[in-house]
Amino acid sequence: MKILVVDDSTLDRKLLIRTLIKAEFPQEILQAEDGEQAMELLAQHYQDIGLILLDWQMPKVSGIELLAGLANVPLMSGIPVIMVTASGSDDNKNLAYRTNPKLAGYLVKPYKPEQLIDAVKPYLK
Repeated sequence: MKILVVDDSTLDRKLLIRTLIKAEFPQEILQAEDGEQAMELLAQHYQDIGLILLDWQMPKVSGIELLAGLANVPLMSGIPVIMVTASGSDDNKNLAYRTNPKLAGYLVKPYKPEQLIDAVKPYLK
């Protein structure tokens, strides 16, 4: 199983990946710098991706647009998605859960490494 990390910030992607590696999760990690690149990776690897960590604010295709798209594609709608974003308002959280009621979690940056580990642990077997 692979993890897909989608964030336009190289630093944020590195922090996410470093936290996952330090927690000794054995999964291969794929990276995308925007929703468009994530869609390309999903088209190639959707059967192997077991978790998506998704930022909201990105160029080309935003996280919320990608989240909506995933919810409407039966082959991908079952992939757990955790939003990891600076968009922490209640309105944004509610919109994310309305967009995809199966949303696996919502972490607001900055987060503590333990919060990320606790959020992803149920999905990484």
